[in-house]
Order: sequence, then C-alpha cells, then structure tokens
Amino acid sequence: MRVSIIFLLITIILNSHSLNAATEPLSKNIYDSLIHPVFVAKCQECHGKNKNKGKLRLNSKEDFLKGGSGAGEDIVIKGNIEDSELIYRITLPKDDDEAMPPMEDTDHYNPVTKQELDVMKAWISLGASFDLLVSDLDPASTNSALHVFKNMPNKLISKNVVLQPKLPVVPRAKPELLEKIRAKGILAIPVAQNTNAIYVNASYVGKKFSDENIHLLEPIAEQIIWLNLARTNVSDKGISLLRKFKLLSRLHLENTSITDAASIPISSLSNLKYLNLYGTNISDASIPHLQKLDNLDKVFLWQTKMTPHGADTLKKHFVDEEVYDDLLSQKNTIQKSINKLVTTEQLKVKQLEVIKNQISSKSSDTAVINTKCPVTKKDTDDSIFSIFEGRKVGFCCSKCKVKFDADGAVFRSKIINFSASPNFITASKNCLKAQLTMDEKIDKLQKELRGINSRISKMGPEINLGWEKPLSVK
Repeated sequence: MRVSIIFLLITIILNSHSLNAATEPLSKNIYDSLIHPVFVAKCQECHGKNKNKGKLRLNSKEDFLKGGSGAGEDIVIKGNIEDSELIYRITLPKDDDEAMPPMEDTDHYNPVTKQELDVMKAWISLGASFDLLVSDLDPASTNSALHVFKNMPNKLISKNVVLQPKLPVVPRAKPELLEKIRAKGILAIPVAQNTNAIYVNASYVGKKFSDENIHLLEPIAEQIIWLNLARTNVSDKGISLLRKFKLLSRLHLENTSITDAASIPISSLSNLKYLNLYGTNISDASIPHLQKLDNLDKVFLWQTKMTPHGADTLKKHFVDEEVYDDLLSQKNTIQKSINKLVTTEQLKVKQLEVIKNQISSKSSDTAVINTKCPVTKKDTDDSIFSIFEGRKVGFCCSKCKVKFDADGAVFRSKIINFSASPNFITASKNCLKAQLTMDEKIDKLQKELRGINSRISKMGPEINLGWEKPLSVK
C-alpha cells in the first residue's frame, strides 16, 4: 500500500513537471521573448543603440514606439496591421530598395521568417501591448510562436558592415528648406548618421507630387543622393530638371508616365548606380543614353517597352563584348543540348510508358482477385471486371466499373491485399529509371548553364526584364 502511494506521488510530480514544461512558453511575454530577440538579431545592426539609420532605434521599447523619420509613431498602429510601417517594410519584395532588412547579398541576407512575422502581426492586431503573453494569441499564432521559440533567430554580420560605401561630402541643407519639403508630406532624411547626404521619397504622396514639386527639391539638389519618385505624377518635363541633381546614385521612377525623352537628362547623372524604370514607356530608343551611365550597377526594366535584344545591347556596352558573346554562345549551346536531351529522353520515357500501359491492360488471372467491390464494398460479380496494372479486378455493377476505369489509382488502396502483376512492376521500374536518368542528365547540363549565367550576371550592370528573370539568367 505504502509503495503504491509513493509511486502515485512520483507519477503526479512527473506529470506536473511535464505539464509545466509544456505550458511554460505560453506564460512568456510576446514582445520580450519573441519580437525583441528578432530585432536584436536582424535589425539592431542598423537600428540599435549605436546606430539609428533613418533615426529609428529598436534597442528599447520607448525608442521603438517613437519610430523613425517619416514613419514616426506609424511604426506600429495598434490593431492595424496593414498601416503599421514595421509590417509594410518587412513585407516589401526583397529587391525593393526600402525593404527591411535590406537584400545586400545572399550570404548575409537575414530576413524575418514567416513565423516571426505571424507573431508580430498577431501582437499588433491584439493592440501591441508590451504586457501581452503568448497565451493571449490565437491557435495559429501560438503555433508560430512555439516555432520561433524552437528556432530563435541568429545574428548574421552584414556585408554592409564590412563594405560601407563612401558617401559624398556635401554642405548641410538649410533646415527651413527641409521643413518646407516635409510639410508637403515628402520624406526627406539623412541617408546615414554623420552625413549631410539626403534621401528624398515622394512616393508617399503619389499623384499629388507633380513636375512643379521638383522645383521644391532644387534648393537641396546638392545634398540629394537617393531620390524616389515612384508612382508620382512626374513626366518627361519634370525629369529634365534632374540634371541639377549631380550626386544622385539611386533613382526610382517606376510606374510613372515617363518616355524615352526622359532618358536624355537621366544620362547626365554620372553617379547613378541604381535606376528603376519598371512600368514606364522606356524603349530601345533609350539605349544610347543609358549607355552613358558608366557607374550603373542595376537597372530595372520590367514591363517597359525595352526588348530582350535591346537589353542585351545595353549590357554589351559595359562589358568585354568578345568574352560576353563567347559566354552567350556557350549558354546557347548548352540550352540547345538541354532541349535536344529533353526531346530524346522524353521519347524514351513515353515509349516505356506505352509498354507499361500495354502490360497494364493484359492479365494472366483466371478469375477476379477481389471478393468485394473497391467502390461500394459490396460482393463482386465475376462477369463485371477491369484489367488494372495486370490484374483482374471485379465490381458489383457496371456503374462501379465506369467509376473505377476513370481513375483506378484512386481505388487501389480499397482493393484488399492488392499487388500489381510482376510484369507491370518491372515495366514501372523501367519507366522510373528512365525518368531519373533523364533528370540526372538534365540537372548536369543545367548546373553548367547556371555557372555560365552566373558569370554573365557578374559582367556589367544587372539588367532586369522580369521580377525573377534578369537578362543574364533568362
């Protein structure tokens, strides 16, 4: 009796310990235990105690809620996920110049995971209180939280830390000029600490920003090195004023009405490294002007009138044409080999598939192999059957046979102890082997192709004609 009581007590203690271990994460604070560690690992390198890019610090709760330049308290809007600047920046496409964290290169890219983002969204949706616990989350968000607990984020040292770009030395812009610009809803902030170089973003005001507003920026043209006019109402006339913005290194003009006429003043921006012309009317006629941008690293031409041939012509201007053409020739040769291989190997696979189907339609069974219909589970009628994978399968009625014949694989598991005929199994293995052989040969050539594409992409500026299809990896 005494032994039984002791055993019971031990069991209760162990169960209690197990229960506490299982519920412990639910009692933890969402911000302190989940969100802040993400900031530490993935954000504080640029937005921490020692650096406040965009005047945003994420090292303390107070600084976090202050937000940064432009966004301000909109960094988090309690109960409003869509309008919270934090979520907006995190969910931007990784190629977007304003995405957080920035996509510098694949080796140092450390984005917020889906589960981390789910927790942030749920926290904001619940009111963004620093007192919220994991137990306050809905079931789906709780699962995301538990996943984060098991996979706490690690800090990656950004390439940007090692290779900090040198910013131009310019005089300080007059504060009254900046305030005048900001009064129009236009973002105007230093691009980094301890610099007078300025980033201006007019995309926030959209179509309200027109050619006339560019005159508003002219007094600080000397300081502006990054300019975002995406989705605004600027035209070729307004872009002609950009000749005065000599230090511009990044220029966003996506989804504006500009045409090839705008490429003339753009060509005078000798320091331009990044140019986004997505969704504009730029065509091959702009090539001679864009070729003058000697420092160009990246240009986006998605959904423009630029042709692949035109983009190729633009690329060639910046590279050793002989080497470039040789790589393109190798690329075309490999691509042709892949196409030929696919045609040849697919024919072999199809021929084996025909043989397999022929074997599937023949059977040496003298009677049906099942006593119960695979469709209804009723007794079979030996006179009603189909040949499936080399076996004679019986049914209770003609309607069931029709259903089975439409897709026998669906009912295979309902045929008790079913096994295909030995000949069919052999034929299936032959088909699979041929398919795997084809895949291996194609993979080998595609690996060569990726190597060629990589070398091409590193030559001259990256020219993107599609979201995931830059010219060099078509």
